[in-house]
Amino acid sequence: MVNFNPGKKLVVLAAGLLVMALSLSSCDTLKEKFIRKPKHEVQSFTPVLEPEEYPSPELDPKHNYQQHYDLIKAWYRDLWSAIDEKDTSKYVHYIIREVDHHIDQMKALVDEPTRLKLIKLSSYLDYYQSSLEYSWQVRNVSRIQSDLRGFDRYLRDNLRIDRIQGHFIKIMPAAMPAKPAIRTE
Repeated sequence: MVNFNPGKKLVVLAAGLLVMALSLSSCDTLKEKFIRKPKHEVQSFTPVLEPEEYPSPELDPKHNYQQHYDLIKAWYRDLWSAIDEKDTSKYVHYIIREVDHHIDQMKALVDEPTRLKLIKLSSYLDYYQSSLEYSWQVRNVSRIQSDLRGFDRYLRDNLRIDRIQGHFIKIMPAAMPAKPAIRTE
């Protein structure tokens, strides 16, 4: 005959009650997985298509100018890292083309005196672009770095947005197409 300790009986009883409670509580969720339910009827609906007004493109020349200015600063940092890492001339040409593209976009946003400043800014990159035809050993790296420092200084001192206030050209919105008439029959 087995003589159980009352403490052991209590532990065995509690474990048995726990197992039974868990099996009874999960029984419903287990049953639901295997019971087929009728599919709900698909309700047909007709979508109502209404014209949606899209926001107009950004027409604020200050905002556009600031975006291009920030992108030029980002490309400038990439240009410095390309010099330090001695990247391929193809990649450096790409960076210079991107900087020139943003300068050209900025020219359309400002008046004539500021355009001349942007042209001068672009000229700082000319020596570097022409030196890309030669290998890294032949290039005058100190001259390139000096020109790039001059580029950055000129950009900061003369072409920051707070320096050219009042020199922006207003952008006229494009003509909006007429809305088609809705026919009801």
